[in-house]
Amino acid sequence: MWTTPLRAGVFTLAATIGLALTATVASASSTDLPAPTGTAPVSATGLGGAKLVNVRTGRHAAYDRTVFDFTGGTPGYRVEYGTLVSGGTGNPIPLAGAAALVVVFTPAFAHDINTGAVTYDITRTLNPKLPTLRQIKFGEDFEAHVSAGLGLADRVGFRVFQLHKPDRVVIDVAHQPTQPFGTQTVRVGNTSQNTIVNGVRSGRHPGYDRLVFDLATAEPSLVFVGYRTTTSTLTVSFSGRNVPAVISGPRTVHFGLPALRELSWQVYGNGTATAFVSTAHRHGFRVMVLHQPTRLVVDVAH
Repeated sequence: MWTTPLRAGVFTLAATIGLALTATVASASSTDLPAPTGTAPVSATGLGGAKLVNVRTGRHAAYDRTVFDFTGGTPGYRVEYGTLVSGGTGNPIPLAGAAALVVVFTPAFAHDINTGAVTYDITRTLNPKLPTLRQIKFGEDFEAHVSAGLGLADRVGFRVFQLHKPDRVVIDVAHQPTQPFGTQTVRVGNTSQNTIVNGVRSGRHPGYDRLVFDLATAEPSLVFVGYRTTTSTLTVSFSGRNVPAVISGPRTVHFGLPALRELSWQVYGNGTATAFVSTAHRHGFRVMVLHQPTRLVVDVAH
């Protein structure tokens, strides 16, 4: 998995004694949003004096939602995949699930700055056990920073936005793809697009390895994904209107994952380019096109 350490800390107050806690459910709307697809860090600015007062979770058709309720304004935030770390000890804070999404609110507090009274007990652990959202823990309430970690079943797309009246920050995490794995050749995209591949990434997930082609176009060019005859070599062939195709990065990439072993590019003079992907076995795969940014995703089952 990808991991990036992100510092957090712990700040507790004696005033937690006698505090009443709530954890209500965020209900699904009849006009649900689609599943989020972005995995890059996101951030926004906010207003000072925001106090965290509640955390709610809920399951939607294509994603799980966490709502952080505030009073006194909506704070800024930074949300990214990483490791929640205790500022008090410097130790990582474990979270249930295969991936951790870390959020830092600032300026924000989980206590009243005038009286010291706690407005939300950050020592509490929430265990919603939803399809993707497995657990929520907090890291710090210190120097106008409140941090939390969302334990997820896998590294999936997410989105973050602010809402008002009442003030709140919403984090949606996508459910796992329901598309089945298979061995039949898959076709996506169209020849009206250029073939411009900015790079290739890979990662290990529970039950499969993921291969990501980062694209510079709004949609992919015509792409065929399939195994070569009876071999375990998976070919990903791009065909667009530009000649030659533009492929950035090394021509050979070593993965060393359970299913993905190595990728080699071959760029042809007719505007096509093919990635030859060696796999451990002729296992099932699935193909998806994700946006913001545009990328072609190939998952290969373990």
